[in-house]
This record gives sequence, C-alpha cells and structure tokens, in this order.
Amino acid sequence: MKKKEKAKPRTQVLGSSLKERTFNYYIKEMEEDTKKFNENLISQNNLDNINFYLFQTIDNKEKMRDMLFGLAYFYDRNFMGNKDFMHIPNISTITDNAVHYPMLLATKKDSLGNESIIGATTIKMENNSSISDNPFFPTKNENVLSITGVLSKMDATFSDGTQVRGIGKQLFKSSIKGAYEINKNENIRLICEIDCRNKNSLYSISKAVRELNAEGIKIQLSIVGYYEILDKKNKLIEAPTFVLELDFSGNKDIYHQEKVFDFNGCGKAYGELNEELLEVIRNNTKEYRRFINTRDNKIIVYHRIKAIDALEVTLNTADTAQGNKRVPVLQNLEVEYV
Repeated sequence: MKKKEKAKPRTQVLGSSLKERTFNYYIKEMEEDTKKFNENLISQNNLDNINFYLFQTIDNKEKMRDMLFGLAYFYDRNFMGNKDFMHIPNISTITDNAVHYPMLLATKKDSLGNESIIGATTIKMENNSSISDNPFFPTKNENVLSITGVLSKMDATFSDGTQVRGIGKQLFKSSIKGAYEINKNENIRLICEIDCRNKNSLYSISKAVRELNAEGIKIQLSIVGYYEILDKKNKLIEAPTFVLELDFSGNKDIYHQEKVFDFNGCGKAYGELNEELLEVIRNNTKEYRRFINTRDNKIIVYHRIKAIDALEVTLNTADTAQGNKRVPVLQNLEVEYV
C-alpha cells in the first residue's frame, strides 16, 4: 500500500493497446469475483449482495460524479491508522486516477437499494524510458503494474448485523488475478509497496497469495527492495518502505527461509525511530544495487536486495507504529448512489 503523499514524477503509462487490454482484463475479473463472492455468501445462508466492478464501467455520469466524491470520503473516513501507512487521495487525485488507471471497487446495497463503497484499490500502470523516472522502483522499458490504496470499510455489516470480512483480501486477489491473466500474453511486473511496519497489509496480501496458490494459480510473493526518503540533511523523513513483487514465472531466485524483522525497542534508546528501523532492515537483507535520485528537494534511495520470500516473513513491530494516528479531515456527510 502507498504511504503518505510523495510528489512522484508522472511516469509514462502503458501503450494504449496494452492499457485497453488491461482495463478489459480487470472488467472480466471483477465480474467473476462478484459471482464467486456472492455464491460463497449464499452457501453461508447470507443473501446480501456484494458487487465488485471497475469504476470506469459506471455508465451514469451523475453516479460517476457522486462516486468520485464518495471515494474521497471513503478513504478519509476509513483509514485512521498510522498516517505513514497510506497516502489518502483527495478528489483531485482520485479524478486523475480515474482517467488513467483501473480503479477496483467493492460495494454493497442496503435494504432500500442504496449502494455504498466498502472497498477500493487502484492499479497504477507505467513503462519508463529512464531508470530514474520512478525513483521508488527504478525500471526501464518494462511494463509495471502497482497495487495501491487497498482499503476496506471498517464497520461494514450484513443485514443480519454480522461484519463483512475479507474485502481487502479479495481486492488483493482480484488485483493479482487480473495481472496474472495479462501476463499470459504480455510481459509485466506486478508490485506493491508497504511501510516496513505495516504487518496488516503484509498479512492480507500474503493470505491472498496463499489462497491463489491453493487454487492452482502459482505466484511467488517476495520483498525485492526497500526505499528511504531523506531531507537535505540526509535525515529520514519517514520509515523505510518495502517493495514487494508478485512473480508469475516461478523462476526468481528467492531466499526461502524464515525471516524476522524485529523492530522491538526501535526509537526508545535515542529517539531515532526511522534510523533504527532502517538499521534492522540493513542487518537482515543483502543489497545488490543502490539507486539514488532527488525529487522536490528530497533524496530517494532505492535498495535492490536479494529477494526474500514474503510468505516466510514476520514483522515484530511492537509499539513502533503507535502515536502517529491519522485524523479524518472531511465533515460527516451521507453519500448514496442509485
């Protein structure tokens, strides 16, 4: 998942034909996910309907407009964890994403037929002409898809009062399965970024991969690098971020033994939390190459490492993620869709 806003350069999106095919793959994938998810609900004697679809398939301009504002409200009101863990998109960012990238939605209708958002994610797409175009994941002349902003509604419930569960995991699965189908005919790379302490996101994407593997879709999930963002004085502005890659070839050279990143005690001795988190990561990884770039008076250092099997990784975060809770900024409002 993306962290707080970073002024990333605008990368070159995929070629128009591949971009169109990417949208079409995800349209089909979301239709299948809706059917399977609701079949599972029916088997559990739950008759509520959950719908998965692309924002871009909405054919009503008024509903599309309302959904844009609804998404801004959804992100603002439903993420109140550590504010370093996710960049909360505003209406301008969401509108820009809607123009360029597949936006996957999960919605639920209440007894009156009103539709509400209970989950969302965006699949960013890029193909860079220079290795420095995206300093957070340096690539050149490669089709790269990024799973960003996966979030589910905190208090979504079915009509019987039970909590709706598994939406975030399902959105990860949908993102991965769509890319898996694309990769059968196009060479792509699929990545996801998470704060090094964000064990909930690591657990969610890991569970999605395990389920897909059990279903016969073989995928390797590995930590392939991490980046740090520094100010002019070379001081870390935020915690390091892991970059995870989902590999469909099964040929990646991966470190398969159990790996524990133990952050317990970081920040207590000298109060330098981010630096001590970085030290733990350095001591537990093998660096292959380092990329250093500058953006908006900030230094971005990307470390390409020997890939680590993310399914074997444990994050012992202790209390290192506490004390930085995000507070919603939008006023309460009711958003309904038809």
